Amino acid sequence: MLTTNVEDRFVQAGFPEQSVFYLEGRLTHRADHTPLQKQDLAEITSGDQLETAGYPDSRQFQEKLRDLNRFLAAHPRFVILELGVYAGNGFLRPLISQMLQAFPASRLAEFNLQPNPVPVQIR
Repeated sequence: MLTTNVEDRFVQAGFPEQSVFYLEGRLTHRADHTPLQKQDLAEITSGDQLETAGYPDSRQFQEKLRDLNRFLAAHPRFVILELGVYAGNGFLRPLISQMLQAFPASRLAEFNLQPNPVPVQIR
């Protein structure tokens, strides 16, 4: 599962944490990747204290990226379910386009309030 959901909803819904790849980290974890407890929330005074700060530079992100690349190499046919992504998203939209171009047997299924433009060459 590849997600930008920073609220950790997929794990809360029962997906195994080791199978979820967070592109931007989680707001439910500290910068050191330990889970935040409700009683600890008062200690958080800055976004820099959360996992989302500097996440792409972390060892955890790099490990998940290796896992994702291994999965894609083994399963070049996949479906991307795009749920509620803003058309102007400058981070996720280019990533989806790159994945679809790199894996022509893959497909995109959008579930957004407004359709997002997909370049003609990958439509």
